[in-house]
Amino acid sequence: MMLHTLLFLWAAAGGDDPANVTELRVVPAAAGYTEVVVRMSGEVSYSDFLLTDPPRLIVDLKGARHALPRDNFENINRGGVIRLRTSQFRDDVVRIVVELEEPTSYTLVRQGGEIRVSFPNLAGVAFDSWGSEPNSPVADVPAPARPVAATPRQAQERAAAQQEESPFQTRASPVSQMPRITVTFENTDIRDVLNNFADFTGKSFVPGAGVEGNVTANIRNQPWDLALKAILEAHGLTAVETATGIIRVDRLENLQERQQLIQLETQILKVNYAPVADVAAALAPALSERGQAIANVATNSIIVTDLPENVEIARQMVTDLDVRTPQVVISAKIIFVDRTDIEEFGVSWDLKDTSGNQINLLTPGPSTDPRDWEIVDADFDGVPETVVKELVNENQVSFAGASLAALANARDRPASPALTLLTSTAIGDFRLFNFIEALERMELSDIVAAPTIQTMDNQQAQILVGERTPVRVVDAGAGGGLGAAGAQQGAQAQFPQATVDYQETGIKLEVTPHITFDRQIVMDLHAERSGVAIAPGDIGFTFRTQEGSTRLILADGETGVIGGLTITDVTEAESGIPILMDLPLVGPLFRTTRSNEKKQDLLILVTPHIVDEPVAAR
Repeated sequence: MMLHTLLFLWAAAGGDDPANVTELRVVPAAAGYTEVVVRMSGEVSYSDFLLTDPPRLIVDLKGARHALPRDNFENINRGGVIRLRTSQFRDDVVRIVVELEEPTSYTLVRQGGEIRVSFPNLAGVAFDSWGSEPNSPVADVPAPARPVAATPRQAQERAAAQQEESPFQTRASPVSQMPRITVTFENTDIRDVLNNFADFTGKSFVPGAGVEGNVTANIRNQPWDLALKAILEAHGLTAVETATGIIRVDRLENLQERQQLIQLETQILKVNYAPVADVAAALAPALSERGQAIANVATNSIIVTDLPENVEIARQMVTDLDVRTPQVVISAKIIFVDRTDIEEFGVSWDLKDTSGNQINLLTPGPSTDPRDWEIVDADFDGVPETVVKELVNENQVSFAGASLAALANARDRPASPALTLLTSTAIGDFRLFNFIEALERMELSDIVAAPTIQTMDNQQAQILVGERTPVRVVDAGAGGGLGAAGAQQGAQAQFPQATVDYQETGIKLEVTPHITFDRQIVMDLHAERSGVAIAPGDIGFTFRTQEGSTRLILADGETGVIGGLTITDVTEAESGIPILMDLPLVGPLFRTTRSNEKKQDLLILVTPHIVDEPVAAR
């Protein structure tokens, strides 16, 4: 303040006189534009910027003095201008505030002793000129030529061509959601630039002792934070915002030295839902070189030590990361249907000689050994008259002469037939037996497994209902290749070594759900049904598995099919008496036929449900 007073006294004593701002006018211009004209008595430098809420255009005239009849001009209401406000902002700066009806783009030019601010008349209504001094003439200076508005297609093509031809297009432009600013600085002191940004943002700027220099820049419709960063970087400066909202501007090395002298602050941040170790790892990039974040699992909290502003940033990050995530209930159904249809039909023949050769396999025959005979009746003198030979039902051949005995299809009969038809024909001492056997059987096995599991968002969960089967693994080469050292360990080390491995079988479900913003559920899912059976020979066991793995997206309560499989195994076989089995019409009497059809169906269904957090009672 004292410096400004000294400058003012020096100017009054004979220094360079400041230019007087003498008149303001609002006039219509060509092509539907409005112009705000500022008349001065000398040369000044200026800076300008645009505020959007409410819309205001600010022009600062440096090296000027307020000489208008009054400060505020109300009820202008023409050409998009509502009112004008002026003030001696500082000892050598006059500020002019143009309050607009709505935000707009503008251009600013200096011509002689005038500054003309031109912008579109969005209302499109003709209006009469207005001036702070109504009797003072205003030179009719035509508005600068403006390009004709391009069509959307032309604008798109022009932007694409400009992007391809620009030599500065090296990377994607940063995205910022901060309010945009339009401002021009012409050889303006860096401290005045910071004051303009302070007025625009409402924040407090504190420049360091070494911050000095003049700024010449023309910023058009850019986010204010990116515009300020570009200006500061061009002068080797940087800015740091404290936790209280004050923005310190200084050279980077000065700020770093200052941070080394600031006493660190330590706070304990409580974590409720998120894994405390994961949150502590996420805080590390936000801390300075002197800071650290230590996870305390016992109390589920994080000990943060750093600069006060960084501790506040860490606190906000914990608040954003430590949120209760929704839960998902996944219901699955694993349906396995096994159907088997068996049809068998066979004819067997047996020819016997009751007094001669016999092949006792199908039907029993009388024994040819007299010791097996049984006396049935006798005379009084004790001489037997009638005897009965004992029936022999064994798999044996009895030789009692040179007679003929025959079997057909005796070893290829249906197993456990449902129908057996026996016929017998006597031809002298021969007996012809005929067995007609038939079987039809259907087997149906329907297994439904319905596991249900509940888990948090983005957390893997699994459920297993079954058993762990021990499997012995023999390492036959365990004792080989030991060399001299192995030979000294004794002969026992040369024997094969056996270990036991456990295989999980049963109903298994593994799932990792993720809930999207539109309440869709993305799932990485694996469903499995497995069993164990004794393998033939000395192999041990065989494991029968039906499983499906997939990644799918479903709505809340929607059922999806993640796997479907049908296996059909059809086996047909015929066996019989050569030549006779191929005879037409009578061929089926001399052969056995088998038909075995096996079908296996596997279907895996899954249905997720989002468990909403209950609303607390108010």
